Amino acid sequence: MAECKRRAILHATLCLLAERGLHGFSIKQLAEKAGVAAGTVYLYFEDKNDLIRQLHQDIIAEVARRLFVNYDPSLPLYDQYRRMMENLWEFHRGCPEIMLSKAQFDTMPPDLLFPHREGEQQPLSQRRDQVLAVFQPLCDFYQVGRERGILKPLADELLSALCIDPLCALARGHHLGIVSVGPSELAAVIDAGWDAIRQHH
Repeated sequence: MAECKRRAILHATLCLLAERGLHGFSIKQLAEKAGVAAGTVYLYFEDKNDLIRQLHQDIIAEVARRLFVNYDPSLPLYDQYRRMMENLWEFHRGCPEIMLSKAQFDTMPPDLLFPHREGEQQPLSQRRDQVLAVFQPLCDFYQVGRERGILKPLADELLSALCIDPLCALARGHHLGIVSVGPSELAAVIDAGWDAIRQHH
């Protein structure tokens, strides 16, 4: 029962973030949407910041879980890449609230999303790496690609900016009705992302 209430609060937060933005709703409105008393929210979360932080970490874990469904690092690099991008697209299609709330998380202060552990003073990069450790298979993919001379010698974040970020932006546009993406368009976009990160000899 306790976990069900926590999940209901987190889901309501996600929906309100997507609809109204971070500052567009109160704890009272959140509680009403979640179907709980306002005081119940504070049984599970210290404050709104803690709620947003835990939601962010849950989303990261779920994105990573879905990104690596049927992922096989023994396959050729392009096939690995295509599997991850297809998984990412399917995830965003099925979870529009996550896609539509991404812009909210992208503009939040890093110290909010990646806080210090109690009694510790860690550099932001270290705190961020701890949260994002669930994406290690993607980091390994990039590293192997660089070592083999197949992928461009760029940092992981830059490679992701070239292939993952455009797909996320396209998914958002698709959800909003700005662009319609069918199987052939998706395949072309995925190939364009591969072309952006691979070495051209």
